[in-house]
Amino acid sequence: MREMMPYAEYEKVSQEYHEKFRTYNRRKKKFFEWYFRIYHRLEVRGAENIPAGPVIIAPNHSGGYDLDLLAVSHFSHPVREITPMIIDSWHFINSGWGRWYVGWGMPVWTGTGLNYEYLDPFLAPGGGKYPGIVAIFPEGNVPHYRDRHVLGMFYPGVVRMALRYRVPIVPAAMVGFDKANPIMKVIPHENRPDDLICLPFTLPFKCIVEFGKPVYLNDYYDMNPSKEEEFWIANEVVRPHLCTVLDKYNRTAMAPVTAPMKRPL
Repeated sequence: MREMMPYAEYEKVSQEYHEKFRTYNRRKKKFFEWYFRIYHRLEVRGAENIPAGPVIIAPNHSGGYDLDLLAVSHFSHPVREITPMIIDSWHFINSGWGRWYVGWGMPVWTGTGLNYEYLDPFLAPGGGKYPGIVAIFPEGNVPHYRDRHVLGMFYPGVVRMALRYRVPIVPAAMVGFDKANPIMKVIPHENRPDDLICLPFTLPFKCIVEFGKPVYLNDYYDMNPSKEEEFWIANEVVRPHLCTVLDKYNRTAMAPVTAPMKRPL
């Protein structure tokens, strides 16, 4: 397990990275803007469902090459930035993939839980230093192509964030990304993301990002839910909303929940 970087140190490293890679990342973004518009005919639907102010986007993970992450973070809202949460081993502070390909996002350290010092500038009440939108993939891992119409178990981080900051969760259906670059093999790991084997090229399928209606967890704001209760809220309250949006395109099943759950009283 990698030790979490103090926020002050991360801010310094992040500023240095963005300054050094400013021109490169600007040109890369222009390329992907063309790539998604021409090659995948990217269409964004339901952006009007994203409320003003801080909000959490909860997309399903779909397909390889982080195309879903790039699309939702850079090209799914006309005016606002969306900051994705990325595991530290794939973030630009620690990996070439993060530095040269993704070039964006907030790091998350596996096994250490949420670091609110990192989240406060984005989601704190009244607007923090970088008020905006944070995206978290609640499934954690990307499914194999054969499981592309199965929505995985949600981990409770998305609920923990929504309750702490009292912000809405907007489900986001990532459609077509599984066909654009299907996952051919999944190599599972404990306590870190799975390794994925996918095609060495992308296919020109149409991709869609559709935002559903916001989910408000007001009924749980004054509670102090246990981890089992957080799992229940994530999988019995939040996950069905995303499943409903995905169902518009392909009949989607919800994977069994393997973690203990308990309905809040």
